[in-house]
Amino acid sequence: MYNDGGLGHRFFLKFNKEKDVKTRSGLMAQLPVLDLFKESVQLLWQKRKQVVVAFLPALLLLAALDWYSSTQLADQQAKGMLLALVSTLISVLLATTCHHFTLRPEQATPNMLRFYGRNEWRYFLRLIQIGFIAGMVFFAVMMAVILLLTNAVHAQQVVEQPQLAAAGILVAAIPALYLWGRLSITLPELALGQASSLKHAWQLSQGNGNKLALVVVIIPMLSMAPFFALLWLDNTALQFIGSFGTYLTTLISIVALSLSYQFLNDFYLEAHYEISKEI
Repeated sequence: MYNDGGLGHRFFLKFNKEKDVKTRSGLMAQLPVLDLFKESVQLLWQKRKQVVVAFLPALLLLAALDWYSSTQLADQQAKGMLLALVSTLISVLLATTCHHFTLRPEQATPNMLRFYGRNEWRYFLRLIQIGFIAGMVFFAVMMAVILLLTNAVHAQQVVEQPQLAAAGILVAAIPALYLWGRLSITLPELALGQASSLKHAWQLSQGNGNKLALVVVIIPMLSMAPFFALLWLDNTALQFIGSFGTYLTTLISIVALSLSYQFLNDFYLEAHYEISKEI
């Protein structure tokens, strides 16, 4: 059934009207990355009252947990890892709530203080699955590059050639980020309780791997850079602001991922609808 609701769909219609995007068999959708982030910021600002009520407590809690872990548990690895797991679980609640907020605006936004349900666990497990796949590819490519370069320069040990390791990391990051971006596109489906698979993610993201890497990883990381810098300062208040800023930037990137998913999903739904009419 053709989806005619949601902010992502209205963004899709707006962008098609402005950019004259066509949907015909054989054509690939092209994500308007900068427009997606612009729309994400505008959406959060327009609904700032709802955003404050729905997300501010969680953002403050996550920032406080990160600050406490880095300042009070720096020498207690076990407790630090446990707190990191708690932060991750809360982050999944934040993500699923944000997807729902963006894609189902006509429905009440779920309470952030709710217990974990089936959707949250599926989302959490899919994140682990994507991270494992991207991590394995990263490690395999990095080792292959290091071995090839080591043989090429006749080095005895890689540790004596740190530039080789750096080259391996840089090269390996390319396919890892590409996979992470493409496989993440259907995370919003899981947040909404819909059936989803990695195969569907791969099909839906076809032709947009590099752009999704920008949406999911690269642009958010670049946006977080100033806040990361604050975390290195020896000032409690600035460290907390840095932690809060990273999570606020994460919220924007989750909205952008939601809009990306809706854009691509609607593009191919409309293409299928047009083809069926022609038949």
